[in-house]
Amino acid sequence: MWIASFTLLLAGVVAVNVAVLRANVAVNKLDQQQVELQAQNQALASQVSSSIASIRIEQAARRFGLVPAAASDTRYIDLNRK
Repeated sequence: MWIASFTLLLAGVVAVNVAVLRANVAVNKLDQQQVELQAQNQALASQVSSSIASIRIEQAARRFGLVPAAASDTRYIDLNRK
């Protein structure tokens, strides 16, 4: 009788340990996702900041009477050419 109850108790302890391990794995995955999402948020915030800065620069240039150059007027200079 006591062997059966001890076996049942031991099986319960093992089941609880397995549940705790599964919970820890889930928490670790969530922590990793949180870090990845924070990195994505920082990258997006940087893109938004750059976009806003570009718009402000363009608006300031227009106030000074500057306009964007036409694509056909754009030329590239090869700085490595000797």
